[in-house]
This record gives sequence, structure tokens and C-alpha cells, in this order.
Amino acid sequence: MDLGTKIKVQRERKHWSQQELADQIHISRQSISKWEQNRALPSITNIIMMSNLFNMSLDELMKDDATLAAQMDAKMKVSKTLRGFLISLLSAFILFIIIKLLNVDIYNISEYFSDTALIIAIIIMFKIDWYQLDKIVSKKVGLLIIFTLILYFVPVINNFIMSFIAGFQDGINNIK
Repeated sequence: MDLGTKIKVQRERKHWSQQELADQIHISRQSISKWEQNRALPSITNIIMMSNLFNMSLDELMKDDATLAAQMDAKMKVSKTLRGFLISLLSAFILFIIIKLLNVDIYNISEYFSDTALIIAIIIMFKIDWYQLDKIVSKKVGLLIIFTLILYFVPVINNFIMSFIAGFQDGINNIK
């Protein structure tokens, strides 16, 4: 039996309406409706609250729902990949600020990377099954690859930012 059906059955055993259950969990009635129709998944916090309200173990409530397990597993993998990407992006941004503060000639940075390596990296990125990324490449290597690609584009990012600032300054000067 899927999670949505279990929620509905347990709610009806307690003689609760969707609104009554929603009030106890502090969410909307529409959320309960979506869960019972398997159009959305409750958060783990809400699942724990329902297991307490229904006097069921988490195992009883969630077990035997293969779709739920697959969806939660996929969300966790995407979340890990996204977190790694955001950490790399933030690191590159901080490095960009440091480079600007130290007045390093950023146009010479791209000389350290070959165009062939960039093309190979892009091809690999399109061939990777992103849901299996953590099995293919360690997290540290993945972050290093993303960090390297971001560094490769530092001159382009710099031109964009400097053009934006110059345009903003011109706009202010034209107003005066």
C-alpha cells in the first residue's frame, strides 16, 4: 500500500477530516489532499508527526511504498549535487573577489587551462548520469572540476560585472 493510501486509511480510522489532520500538523488541507492522492510527498517532519498521531512506527507508515523510496532517494542525490555545485560557485566567487582585491591580471588566468581540456570537460558533463554522480566521481573531484570550469570563465564574468558597473555609472552621470 502506498503512503497516500495509508495516510487516508489512518485518518479515516481516527474519524478525522482532512482539515482536522491538517490543523494538527499545522499545514493546509490541500496538502493532505495532495498526499492522499499521491500528487505530492510530505516532508520527513510531517511524516514523523503523522506517525505519532496515528500511533504507528515510521517503518509501518513508509514501508512498502517503492515510489516514495525512489523519489526520496532521487531528491537526496540531486540535493547533494546541487549543494556541491553551490559550494563550488561560492568558492569561485570568493576567489574572484580576492583576485580583484589583489589586482591580479585575470586575463592571464585562462592561459593555465587548455581549450582541449575545457571541451573534454564539457563533453564529460553531458555524458554523466547526474543521479549517479556520487558513484562515478568522488565529491572532491567533482567540486574540483566545477571549480576549474568556473575559474576558466573568470575573465568573462569580470567583463560582465565591469560592464554592468560602467553602465550603471553612466546612467547616474546622465541623470545629473
